[in-house]
Formats: sequence, C-alpha cells, structure tokens
Amino acid sequence: MHRLVDFYIQDSDLEASHQMSHDWTLLYSGFGGYFFLPKATHILERKAGEIPRLKEELQKLESQLRVLGSDVNCMARHAVSDVLHSYTSKGITTWSVQKMLKKSMDKLDEDDVQMPDYALKSSGACIVHSRTTRSYRHGGGNYFWGPIKVFPFLKSADVILQPDRSPGNCWPFPGHQGEAVVKLAMGIIPTAVTIDHISKNVSPTGEISSAPKDFAIYGLKGKDEEDGTLFGQFVYDAEGQMIQTFELKGNSSEMINYVKLKVLSNWGHPKYTCIYRFRVHGYLANH
Repeated sequence: MHRLVDFYIQDSDLEASHQMSHDWTLLYSGFGGYFFLPKATHILERKAGEIPRLKEELQKLESQLRVLGSDVNCMARHAVSDVLHSYTSKGITTWSVQKMLKKSMDKLDEDDVQMPDYALKSSGACIVHSRTTRSYRHGGGNYFWGPIKVFPFLKSADVILQPDRSPGNCWPFPGHQGEAVVKLAMGIIPTAVTIDHISKNVSPTGEISSAPKDFAIYGLKGKDEEDGTLFGQFVYDAEGQMIQTFELKGNSSEMINYVKLKVLSNWGHPKYTCIYRFRVHGYLANH
C-alpha cells in the first residue's frame, strides 16, 4: 500500500549553513518510488531551450568555415596559376615547372653533403670509448635523488655519429684538445671528412667559441693502433659554413676500419670544445 508523505526540503548551501530553504518539494515514496524537483526541472527545461540556438550557431560556423576553406583553395589555385602562366609565357611549359619543383623537393630530401657517411651510427659505426677523450662534466646539470647528487650531466661522444644538429646536442670534452676514435660501418678507402657545428645565429649564447679549430685525421687498421696513417691537418673555420668538408691527403689505397679525429685547438672557449657531427667519406675497397 502506498503512503503519501509531505516533506519540506531545500537546496543545500555547503559554503554557508545547512538551513532549510523555501524551495519545497513534494516527494512520493513507495515501491519503486520517485520524486519530482520543480527547481531542477526548470533548469533542465531552460538548458533544453538553448539547444536549438546552439545548433543554429554551430551551423553558421560550419558554413563560414566552408566558405573560408573555399576562399583559401581558390587563392592557392590562382597563385599557382599565375606562377605557371608567368613561366609558360616565357616559353617554359607547365610540365617543366613541375619537373623543377620535384627536383628541388628531392634535393631537400637528400643528404646535404651528397656523399656516403661511413661514420653514421645508424649504419653500424660506433665510438671506441676506450680510445676516446672523456666527456666534459657540466656541473650545472647535476641530477638529484632527494638531497643526494646522483650523477652530473654528460653527453656521450656517440652524438657526433648522428645527424641531429640541434643547439646543445653535441659532444663536449674538457679544454681545447681531445680525440675520438670511430669504428666505421665498414672498411673503406677514405677520401674526405666532414665536421658540423651550429652557427652564431642559432647559438643560445650568440657565439661559437667552443667550435673546434685545428684538427688532424688518422686512419687506423685496428682499434689499438696508436696513430696509424696521418691523412692531414685541417682548420675548421668558425666564420664559414656550418658544414665543412675536408679532402684527405696522402691518396692511400689501403682499407681503413677505424678513423681518429684529434682536435688540437678550439676558437677560444676556456672550459670545453664541442663537436656536433663527424662524418667519414670514401669508397669500398672492391669498387
């Protein structure tokens, strides 16, 4: 049997008091009871009334976006058409322009030096750490576990065998002299090396005094060979291009498996020298 009970209740006010308000609600209780809240119903009805207006505004925005997209596409088509017309009026066909554009895009996708890099880590080359100068320990980059210093910030020499030349992503070694021995991806007859550094324009400090200056290149048959064959001494020009290639001297016909980069000086940084990338070029002995 159902029972009808009248209650006087209110919306609770958590920040103020928990007093009863004047929003009275009649509750019906019983088997599978239900309740009716006039105030909540009013809010839901008001929100439901806003739905058609919101739908209308959404439709207007979608229509404006379609028009805008059409305008952009039209502008792009007109711009390309004008360029093609200017070329065809000079006797150059549309096909020729498209061919030039494709050639330019393909050029961007190719390696900037246009020679195989046998010191590339992803191809199998690696640093011989036992023959390589230790990395500079940057005291400002210490890692901590609670109050305990775990280890200082270090950059491994492996970074010089990878193509990323982002500012700071280099191998620093203490002072102005150091060396790195690289096991090449395969035995080659070396013909040139390339050294990369960042420019002053992208350097966070506005200068690149940590760039290498004088350096020498040696060819080694084994990782334990001390000096091997001297392929020349060179100078990296800090005012020149970021990527500089140096032709090796000595016209050696012997296959080399290891190359040693020996830096003799930098451009004035008192604490460390940075190498961003080191590449070795040449050809296979059986070619």
